[in-house]
Amino acid sequence: MANIVLCIGNELSEDPHVFDVERKIKALDSEARLVSFAPMQDGHFIEITAGNISENTPSCIFVVDGERIPAESITAVWWLWNPHFPSMDGDLQGYIAQDFVTQEWGTVIRSLESYLSHARWVNPLDAMQMANCKPHQLRLAQEVGLTVPKTAITNNPAAVEKLFDDADNGRVIFKTLNRLFIDPDTMVYTTEIRKEFPSASRDRITRCPAIYQELVERKSDLRITVVGSKVFAVRIASQKFKDEEDRLDWRRNQDDAGLLTVAEIPESLKERLLKFHEKAGVAFAAYDFLERGDDVIFLECNPGRPAWMWLEMALGITVSEHLARYLLGKEETEAH
Repeated sequence: MANIVLCIGNELSEDPHVFDVERKIKALDSEARLVSFAPMQDGHFIEITAGNISENTPSCIFVVDGERIPAESITAVWWLWNPHFPSMDGDLQGYIAQDFVTQEWGTVIRSLESYLSHARWVNPLDAMQMANCKPHQLRLAQEVGLTVPKTAITNNPAAVEKLFDDADNGRVIFKTLNRLFIDPDTMVYTTEIRKEFPSASRDRITRCPAIYQELVERKSDLRITVVGSKVFAVRIASQKFKDEEDRLDWRRNQDDAGLLTVAEIPESLKERLLKFHEKAGVAFAAYDFLERGDDVIFLECNPGRPAWMWLEMALGITVSEHLARYLLGKEETEAH
């Protein structure tokens, strides 16, 4: 039976990651196929039947541009779905309707693991959901022996004040638990806050929890991508920038020439990272670390839809090929 990799996501035709992995899949196995299924796209349908509707119940069939693909024929699932939340735009009823549609799709798609339990998942949904949770990440990182910054995830201003006293250099940064766009083109980045912030912004802090961490003065950042047991480490020269806010969050300048180099990391760090990866139950994720002296500080794990093409284009690393191998079940044959 030919390998069929089902890629579930939105805007897949515009994603260069999907195109490149598909090319790598065909190069590894000429009979294999990558099928893109985009919820809410015209011509893409799902049929889940139960009861006496069909002879083989329950069943799940994906219909993509007229082709019917039974769940049992799918050998791997690559999960890239990141639904866009509707904007108000003054149309309350339209917002409610679109939000309802997104929730309905989410409920159905969330159940697909039971119909595709035989397939190889990148990543398993339950594991990915937990691995995406920042408090869980930090706890797991400490359990496997990774160094974690002094952190308070809280909505209590008193806890934020205490963090200023506990931080080695008395400096604290603020991060959201999830990505936040204050308009379609502007993301809230990591920001340093001042000691008077907890008292001056009490109402803002108490509204919902956020991440407050000691500001780690580092020499560089690391982006480490893991596919199965294959580790790709890239050093980011974040401290080359003149502006403090750019040194604090290099994502504002990720196209800067000379920002990236391939990094060699200690075997001890690699072992702890792979232990984290295994305990988290994910197959594919990108990790962010800071380098401080001889120590490496864990920041976060990104298992949902990590980007890597910009790293491949700049440095020639082979994440796409190894992801294709993993989806085809060929990672055991890779040469190290």
